Formats: sequence, C-alpha cells, structure tokens
Amino acid sequence: MADNDYAVGLLIEKISKSKYKDNTLIFVIEDDAQDGADHVDSHRTVALVAGAYVKQGAVVSTQYNTIDFIRTMEEVLGIPPMNLNDALARPMADIFNTTPSAWRFTAVPSPYLYGTDLASELPPKAAGMVIPKSTHNAKYWARVTKGMDFSSEDKFNFAQYNRILWTGLMGNKPYPDKPTGKDLRKNRKEYLANYRHSLTQETVQKPK
Repeated sequence: MADNDYAVGLLIEKISKSKYKDNTLIFVIEDDAQDGADHVDSHRTVALVAGAYVKQGAVVSTQYNTIDFIRTMEEVLGIPPMNLNDALARPMADIFNTTPSAWRFTAVPSPYLYGTDLASELPPKAAGMVIPKSTHNAKYWARVTKGMDFSSEDKFNFAQYNRILWTGLMGNKPYPDKPTGKDLRKNRKEYLANYRHSLTQETVQKPK
C-alpha cells in the first residue's frame, strides 16, 4: 500500500511540475471500494483529486459517492453518461474553482518503505525518522491466506480476505460489518470542531 501511494504521488509530482499542470485533472479512487470495511464505515473509501482547478485549503462537507466521481470525470471530458445511474449522479462541483490556481506537489514516501528492499530507490531518509515495523511477517500472511487464488481478483473470497486483513491488522477488535447506528447529523459543528482540533493535537471538549 505504501509503495502504491508513493508511486501515485510521484505521478502527481511529475505532472505538477510539467507544462501540463494547468490543463490536467487527476482522479484517484480505490477499485471495488464497496467490498471492504474500514474502522469507520463499511461503505467508505478514499478519493483524491488533484489539479489547478481543485480548491486548496478548503473543507467541503458535501457527501459524494463513487458514481458522483464517475459523473464528474464524464463532465470534464465532455462525454455523455453511460447509463441511468451516472446520469442521475451529481458532478462534484463543490470541490472546484472556476479559475485555475498555482499548484505544486512533492511526493513523500511513507517511513515504512525505508524498512523494505525499496529503501535504496528512495530519497535520503530524514534525520530522526522512525521506521514502523510490520504487524506480521510474510510467513504469517502466507499461512492465513494459504489456498487463496490471487491470479485474478475474481478467483478468491473477498469476504474471507477482508476478515483476514482486519484480524491481521486490528487483532481482536470487532469487524465493522454492521452500521453503528450513530446519528452524525446532530452536533455536526461540534464534531467537526473536535476533529479539526485533533489534527493539531489540542484537547477539546467532546460534544454532548
């Protein structure tokens, strides 16, 4: 994962420093995002957009999904929707400006990569960098995935694989296979304020 993230970062950095930076828009999203749970929600994924027309330093609270992502790319390319699903989706207009801004991106490898065979291909390690250790070694993962066919993404059991990953990384923490039931529409301002403060490691009072 760290290797993939750094490769994507290098691609974006290359474009951001090229003559194409002002007329290129980059979309990055997980493949099959609906088929795996994380520690917050079973339907959440990470989506990244980079380019001169993308808002910088802005918090956009509009909820978007994968189909909105596809509709946005169609709008940018000037092509019609493929079917009714993307035809009814909303373009992600709130994340863009109508005029371009100067932008530049520098890819930074995860400290984890400095503990792998790729270390010699990376920029010099920063002074004082702490290299995290893997939760389990390769022998563990080979054992718990024994018998699974990785020759194609459609040849193994996704549900089983997701639980193997969860247990290997999260231990005995319950797998998030059911909604929490929390109503996040209440105290929204307080939740957002707490989240922003947490980014600066400040102590704030939790919403009531």
